[in-house]
Amino acid sequence: MAIKKPFGYGSLSIIFLLSGFLINYKFGNGFIVTHYLFNIIGLDKYSNGTDGFNYPFLASIPFWLATVLVSKRHINDFGAVVSKMIGEFLLAISMIVTIHFIILSIWIKF
Repeated sequence: MAIKKPFGYGSLSIIFLLSGFLINYKFGNGFIVTHYLFNIIGLDKYSNGTDGFNYPFLASIPFWLATVLVSKRHINDFGAVVSKMIGEFLLAISMIVTIHFIILSIWIKF
């Protein structure tokens, strides 16, 4: 018989994980939450005006980080193990891409 894990604070990591996806998801009418927020604030969405590094991509990093921190702290709650693995993967990829872009953009300027 399988042991059922209880819902708790670790289960919130699933919500953080889904929020990280939804903040950059393109809905049916073309609406993207981060693009809307960047337009309200008056910031460019891309590093070179209309192309380049997508800055709204960075908005999902705090959600991946929150997913990892909450799920590590409350690992015995429902969904914490899976969301921790997915969150760690997405956080690592996000950080690698961001650092790569920063190094590449500095290197190209010289």
